[in-house]
Amino acid sequence: MNKSAIARSIAQDVLAMSRGTLVVDECVQELKNPLSGLNIRILSPRPGEKDPDIIERLLPNRIIVTKNPDDFKPHASSQDFGIIDVSKLKFLDPNPSPTLNKTVQAISKTITEYSLWSKRHGFIITLYDDKEPFYRDLTE
Repeated sequence: MNKSAIARSIAQDVLAMSRGTLVVDECVQELKNPLSGLNIRILSPRPGEKDPDIIERLLPNRIIVTKNPDDFKPHASSQDFGIIDVSKLKFLDPNPSPTLNKTVQAISKTITEYSLWSKRHGFIITLYDDKEPFYRDLTE
């Protein structure tokens, strides 16, 4: 087996072992590394990529973490993706440690408690500092 075949095999094994895949919107890129540290596969839009292209290329059957949920809500049901809205949080924790970053821990806890990896239809869940997350199914 050549080196590129070995690298592809290792990459497939890593993907197979991840908890799931999140798309991290450009407005919350500081969450990429700490979320990756929780064994979550992270995808990001290309620099300057427009929302319609992000929706079509990255979002079907995935979850996006964003501060701009209104950009995505109208399409979540028809494109079968979910939204984790962090716009109501007072700040995003800058701590690079996945186990110490409060924002990343809140996202991880929400994914687990609401079984978000298994959802295959449009939904939005809004995170708050001082109250429980608010979950809503989005229908066409």
